[in-house]
Amino acid sequence: MSRARRATPHLFSQWEHVARLIRRNKRLVLFLDFDGTLVRIAPLPDSVRLETETREVLQKLARRRNVTLAVISGRQRAELQRYIGIRNVNYMGLYGWESRANKKVSFPVREALARTLVKLVADLPVYPGVWIEPKRNSFSVHLRDADSETHRQMLRQVRKRVRPVRDTLQVMKNLRDIEVAPLAIGDKGMAVRRFLEASSHRGALPIYFGDDFSDEPGFAAAEKGIPVLVGKRRATRARFSLRGPAEVAAALSRLEEMIR
Repeated sequence: MSRARRATPHLFSQWEHVARLIRRNKRLVLFLDFDGTLVRIAPLPDSVRLETETREVLQKLARRRNVTLAVISGRQRAELQRYIGIRNVNYMGLYGWESRANKKVSFPVREALARTLVKLVADLPVYPGVWIEPKRNSFSVHLRDADSETHRQMLRQVRKRVRPVRDTLQVMKNLRDIEVAPLAIGDKGMAVRRFLEASSHRGALPIYFGDDFSDEPGFAAAEKGIPVLVGKRRATRARFSLRGPAEVAAALSRLEEMIR
């Protein structure tokens, strides 16, 4: 069940309570979305930039023995490694499914992705402000510059094209794009639960920062910890909120100082 907007207090207003939760736990697992959470949203996916202050605090946290860092994103794992480039970080691409290098989906799934992509490209001239980003194991229909009516129309079109292969592909609606991905990858919630079930992380306190609809399953999986919505407030499974990437960096700095 989603929380009402007014029931998601700002993280810093609840910091004493949050600090007590953290101090009671010997180990922390910190899950971080990338776009809109660690970095500001950019006009194009390849023009994002990780701020120096954010990089420095991530480097400090990555050196803490009682902290495990995981960046979990719809981007490809190799992209996350390129933009962040910090050792001792678990890079989890494609909503957490791509947790190791060169992980690929089966040929029938790639074929279904290619067929669906070709059909959608033929529909694009009708929708200004929309463009498609092909990826290795999925593709994104970007809607950042499209109006709300175009969002609705494009979502209907994408679902229509995916319907014949719905036993193979899934449609994931985000704030600024629609992702078409293999059904078998699951979602961020599945990835978080799988990560926390590993013997090395069992019993650790999960802390999850994310801004998008695709982060909601991650918030639910981290509900016994500290799930934090980043950006504009909305109905959410998160318990706390922050206004943007700058406040995420400030929260990480507070965390690092507290456990130092």
